[in-house]
Amino acid sequence: MRPTESFRREHEHLAPHIDHIRAAARELPRLPITERAELIGGVMDFLRGSLMRHAEAEEAVLYPEWNRLVGFEQASASLIHDHRAIVAHIERLGRADIEDADLLQELLYGLHALISVHLTAEEDIMLPAFEAAPAEVARAAMRHLGTLEGHPPE
Repeated sequence: MRPTESFRREHEHLAPHIDHIRAAARELPRLPITERAELIGGVMDFLRGSLMRHAEAEEAVLYPEWNRLVGFEQASASLIHDHRAIVAHIERLGRADIEDADLLQELLYGLHALISVHLTAEEDIMLPAFEAAPAEVARAAMRHLGTLEGHPPE
């Protein structure tokens, strides 16, 4: 088993929720306002809850360790930039008028794209460095990350 397997499983756990964001964007214009509000509320709960906990834990644990592994203090700068763009979209979605279906769709599709590309970048660019590092370094980082995300150590 790869030392990054727990991180990959966390991404697998997030995937259906992220796919739901795209589905919500498609469905949204056909919904009455009350159902639209419920749909957006559920998406916001995920974004502000599970997704933000995951991002905060990455920035606290994983990104600094990755910077050390690759020997460049700013290696994670683009990933942190992604987080800022995602947060900005979440904030805009939270402020958007529930009657403005066009804007809501734009923000939902944008969030889906930003989050999907970000997770792929982590898996394709960052995780290989952890997999090439001494196993205990990667396992320790993944355990610490899981603890911050609210998962008990394995």
